[in-house]
Amino acid sequence: MPPKGTVLAPEKSVCDECPRKKGEKKISKIHRVYEIVPDPEKCLLEQGIICMGPATRGGCGALCINANMPCTGCGGPCPNVLEQGAAMISALSSILGVDEEKNPEYDAEKLIAQIKDPLGTFYKYSLPASLLRRKIMKG
Repeated sequence: MPPKGTVLAPEKSVCDECPRKKGEKKISKIHRVYEIVPDPEKCLLEQGIICMGPATRGGCGALCINANMPCTGCGGPCPNVLEQGAAMISALSSILGVDEEKNPEYDAEKLIAQIKDPLGTFYKYSLPASLLRRKIMKG
């Protein structure tokens, strides 16, 4: 048997296993799964569908994505990631890509409001292990 704590999964993310074509990830609208029919060839994030692939450990062969559904994060966080939800929020913030200086109509609050259930979306499987609502214990 492998030593205790050994993870029998690859070191890559689901995005690394995904067969879809990846281009420049810049979105101006977030869609829920039922709102659009996604292009089966193009990255779901590039189409504005939240896919947890960038923050999720691979090893599944991207089965959900191959079925035209976004990754929900069931594989847990990628290696060396402290918190899966925060990693995905960081990835998403980098692609909500309208520069406020170049486009004065850009409204971050409106884009963020398009995420209907942030806690359920980003912490579906990892909330018990997250740093949310943790307290610093003074010794």
